[in-house]
Amino acid sequence: MVYSTLQRSQKVLAASRQVHKISAQVLERTAAEETVTSSFASFIHGVQPEHLSEVVRHRSKRMILDSIGVGLVGSTTRVFNIALRYCQLYASNAVSSVYGRKGLKLSPTLAAFTNGIATHSMDFDDTWHPATHPSGAVLPALLAASQMLPPSSKPNGLDFLLAFNVGIEVQGRLMRFSTEAHNIPNRFHPPSVVGTMGSAAATAKLLSLNVTQCAHALAIAASLAGAPMANAATQAKPLHIGNATRLGLEAALLAARGMEASPLILDDIPGCSGFSAFYGDYRPKPLPLPASSHKFLLEKQDVAFKRFPAHLGMHWIVDAAASVRNLLINYSGSFSPSLIRAILLRIPVSKYINRPFPESEHQARHSFQFNACTALLDGEVYLNSFTDGCIHRQELMELLAKVLVEHPEDNIANFDKMYGEVALVLENGDVLTGRCDTFYGHWRKPLSRESLLKKFQSNASHVLPEDKVNSIITTVENLENLSDSSQLASSL
Repeated sequence: MVYSTLQRSQKVLAASRQVHKISAQVLERTAAEETVTSSFASFIHGVQPEHLSEVVRHRSKRMILDSIGVGLVGSTTRVFNIALRYCQLYASNAVSSVYGRKGLKLSPTLAAFTNGIATHSMDFDDTWHPATHPSGAVLPALLAASQMLPPSSKPNGLDFLLAFNVGIEVQGRLMRFSTEAHNIPNRFHPPSVVGTMGSAAATAKLLSLNVTQCAHALAIAASLAGAPMANAATQAKPLHIGNATRLGLEAALLAARGMEASPLILDDIPGCSGFSAFYGDYRPKPLPLPASSHKFLLEKQDVAFKRFPAHLGMHWIVDAAASVRNLLINYSGSFSPSLIRAILLRIPVSKYINRPFPESEHQARHSFQFNACTALLDGEVYLNSFTDGCIHRQELMELLAKVLVEHPEDNIANFDKMYGEVALVLENGDVLTGRCDTFYGHWRKPLSRESLLKKFQSNASHVLPEDKVNSIITTVENLENLSDSSQLASSL
């Protein structure tokens, strides 16, 4: 009995030594060869401002301006104030500005955290494809880091713009390694995964980390990433963006101070998950070193800017509902809910945004039914559509009770392929139908400069005077010429 146990122990020990030997061989081989992880680190370190095309500069400045605006109006929300009171418990190294709180500063990581929460507190921030919110996970980290650096090493506006685009690029590249990531998510909230990586990459660039440190920053960030979709439509969801930007910043700061992590974090190593833990069909490819012909993904794929503060999927159904509302007015001379027997929504399958009777503002922002019926009643969805008074009004409840849902096979839960359709079955049996294939603000139908500025001015004016609002617009639109990028953060 003792002998057989000893034999088994010896076999286990031998097997363990073999595993360690194989691991050592893999590490030795990949140290000499390019890996996916090393290619990303080399890109982050090596990319230069001249690699930013005019299109990329233009689009990324629009993203920065929009993100600041939604962050400023988001600083008026309850969830932001909860987070801010928490962060004020820790007052050391208070050098970084907070959205909408003139004179108040926090430590860089906590400022990034609170500003990230503000950005997503209303679900008003930009959305990309594959599905994620790219700006909110990156911009607050860069704003905080720019104020953290000593006067002698402040990055200029062009450095800031380049770092921002590095953070956006890394997110987009990682999501394109998975077909699963192209669809509306059901496991991990994407910004909490790729956003953390993007924040780490952007901060590593702004801090001028070397190639090895850039690789470690990505690997450390992977250990800090991930949040479940079950917390969508709750006050915890904005924490996903807050944590992504904060923890990515922390990952870069740790790497800068010598912390090490896996050199293969982005590679697909059978039997040992790295970043592949987040996506079951993860198939990574090296990121080529930037050359004169390099094109950022942002040049090929623009982002979507929201016209009202709700999940992106709501924008299809709102435009469809507004369309059929106009048909009913033309049909009967006015919009009268009493004429409607049933409201049929044809939407993609996505459980967390299929909410028949939402009870809170966060649930309402994630409810096809609520947004369709609100648009039917009011002709549009507004900032104040998600107040308690609007959510629980009797006429809205009566419309919600008439809603039926269908999931056509051709309506895919994918922001590049889905559509929204609203059919009104009238009491006399007639049917009126409105459909939206591409809403205004989608990357296929971008907001005009006038519309984007109008949104920014409306959002920012909730907390800033008009002269400050206009000053921020001028600063962002001329970001390349800013000698000290921390001036942008100081103006918020």
